[in-house]
Amino acid sequence: MKAVVEFPVAINRHCRSLDVAVLKWAWAAGLFEDPAELERCRLQKVNWFAGYLFPEEMPKRMELIMKFFLCLFLLDDLLDIRMEPSMIEFLKNLKAGKSFHADARLQSLGSALLLLHQAIQQENAFSGAKGEWDIVWFDYLEALQWEIQIKLDGTPPALKEYRLYRPFASGAYLALQFLRKKTAGLACEAELLEYTTVRYICLSNDLASYEKELAIGDVHNEVMILREDMGDEALFRIQQEINSLRKRILLLAGQVWSQSYGCRDWIRSLLLLAGGSGAWTADTSRYKGYINGSSGSH
Repeated sequence: MKAVVEFPVAINRHCRSLDVAVLKWAWAAGLFEDPAELERCRLQKVNWFAGYLFPEEMPKRMELIMKFFLCLFLLDDLLDIRMEPSMIEFLKNLKAGKSFHADARLQSLGSALLLLHQAIQQENAFSGAKGEWDIVWFDYLEALQWEIQIKLDGTPPALKEYRLYRPFASGAYLALQFLRKKTAGLACEAELLEYTTVRYICLSNDLASYEKELAIGDVHNEVMILREDMGDEALFRIQQEINSLRKRILLLAGQVWSQSYGCRDWIRSLLLLAGGSGAWTADTSRYKGYINGSSGSH
């Protein structure tokens, strides 16, 4: 049997110190429910997610990215708990650049997200990518609204619709946007390669979180949707596709690499992002237990 070729994996050397700083920042900003939730995030290495995805970032930018993704994880958890129409309005307000909610913690989280979003906007403005960031941010918020509405309706999502919204709701496209620096022009932004990478990340995450979400009845998982028709064969099919996607990414990356020397830094960062996503999933205990009584896939 041929050995499976894995993606490269590294972790940002500033991750450990920034983890402490970002947790302190989040506590001071009122983003945690209580000390137990802060400790849960620390033990689950939630901030290390960004460290795995962006191992080559410098401390200042790494701190911004780490804060942003911590807020996304906290929002994801709250959306699982608070399945109510007010959350749709909350997300609509975020899209409009406002944070309104009766719950003080949600209000604080929304305010923190908007401030971080503005900081990222300014950073992208220097590279001429502000419009691209805004589009991806809006797509993310709209996809979250779709997820909430599906849960409120009580109807499992159709496979086609799930595959359409899942890549945006996962935040994977937001992560990709951080890789688009001045050195990565349009020639490097191979749409098929990015789409394949996002598909790989989402499907791998669904497989990793499947047992946990099955236990709590969260139907937003492709393995669970496929099991309705395929039974246990769905697990095998998903693993097959993940292996196929991995090979496809490496093939496409090699093609882009050979065509443009200027794209090589971007390709290396993209492969590290794909490898880092899987490495963090294996390292965290986030998918091995309950989070506030609900699932916390992201």
